[in-house]
Amino acid sequence: MIAAIAVSLLAVAGFILALWQTNIAGTAQHVVSTCMAGVTALFDNQHSDDAKEAAARQAGLKLLVGGLNLTWRIALALTAAGLPIALADWSGIATGAAVLGVMLRLDYIVVVSVLAFAGAKIGSRLRRADTEEHVEGGQYSPVDQFVHYLAFSGPAILKLASRLEDRMTSQSSTADAAQPVFVTSLARGGTTAVLNALHDAPEVATHIYRDMPFLTAPVLWDKIAGGPKRGVRRQQRAHGDGLEIDLDSPEAFEEAIWKSFWPDHFKGTSIPLWNTCDTNPQADHFFRQHMCSIIRARNSQAGPENALKTRYCSKNNANIARIPYLLKSIPDCRIVVPVRRPECHAESLLRQHINFSKLQARDSFVSRYMADIGHFEFGDLHKPFLFPGFEPEHKDTYHPDYWLDYWICAFRALQEYKEHCVFLFQDDLRSAPQRTMETLCDMLGLSRTHQRFERYFLPNPDAATVENLDTKRLQEARDIYYALKEATA
Repeated sequence: MIAAIAVSLLAVAGFILALWQTNIAGTAQHVVSTCMAGVTALFDNQHSDDAKEAAARQAGLKLLVGGLNLTWRIALALTAAGLPIALADWSGIATGAAVLGVMLRLDYIVVVSVLAFAGAKIGSRLRRADTEEHVEGGQYSPVDQFVHYLAFSGPAILKLASRLEDRMTSQSSTADAAQPVFVTSLARGGTTAVLNALHDAPEVATHIYRDMPFLTAPVLWDKIAGGPKRGVRRQQRAHGDGLEIDLDSPEAFEEAIWKSFWPDHFKGTSIPLWNTCDTNPQADHFFRQHMCSIIRARNSQAGPENALKTRYCSKNNANIARIPYLLKSIPDCRIVVPVRRPECHAESLLRQHINFSKLQARDSFVSRYMADIGHFEFGDLHKPFLFPGFEPEHKDTYHPDYWLDYWICAFRALQEYKEHCVFLFQDDLRSAPQRTMETLCDMLGLSRTHQRFERYFLPNPDAATVENLDTKRLQEARDIYYALKEATA
């Protein structure tokens, strides 16, 4: 009996090891994602009948290849499991019948299953502790990653999710999304802190981490995923800047929608700007509906006893590249642009670029996650916006002058819209947060509450090292900074 149990455990270990070494989980995820992409392509009204047929045919071929890949992996795993049994039977250590008899016992199946599950959980925790990753997406479990792959297997999935929500939840008029607020700037400009401060206004509705990964169906997904029962411990976000997040923290997720309607903008090594000629009525309608969905989701989660949320608010750094488009397609929008001192901003951009390069090198899923939600600000994924005069080719992204040039071109272009945007200076947010944010709320038409804004912003003055920056370029950047400050005084 002891010999039979020992051989059976070797067989189970061989089976699990073969499945793990051949990455059958990743293959299965790819097969399911391919299947979902093919099915949803048939329901995408943006595709012609010929395009749908081609997509279905392509998905069918990929499924066939995926099925063959799964088959040989399973066959190899069964062979790895059968080999110890065959060797034991041949050598006389234990008969094959005796080993199989042990493996088919109910108590054996239960004990081995529990031990395997516990081992997987312990291994996952040890791996997580070893990498010490505090990154959005970096702490996804294999199941979470699988769901993420499904949701982002193609633009059609997010569009289908939105249509399902529209049919299965009560609808509200698009008037509910009147006067949306868009907070945008270059990354590291203070947009997250401003979003957090506005998020707590009673009428404001924002994206939150709870919306991931089916972010276009926030009401439906929240119900499927467990609603208020679903939660994670608060943790520091990937930037290492002291900000902690949980599922109810606001974040920037709307860029996935822009990616789905303008995929060609994101194909190169840099991203062209949007202008008033980039008209897309379908995108405008979808985005209006999406803003209403976010408002419905936050009202549903807040409950009837709380103030009704009526104003969509987003933080999307990429919106800095499409201000003229936003002003034309959503003329009642309000655009808030935090501005940080150029030398401090450039230093922070470089620091995060190095940080995310390391994170992405350690975990490929971090890159996949950031690319799916449209965050191309840093690391190996970095794709700069092509502001007038900015030529990123042949420049060193690991030198602070690259980021200073980026700042100059970005904010020089923004000077054209100083009459249409609210420029918010980080120095003011640090030195006088209460007065600065109350003034902003008045300008946006948001209710004044007893909210204390000091807790959202660092109190110490912004400072940076300037020795490594080009002196002339730094002076040019400071001239732009003070010109903006004077124009908005």
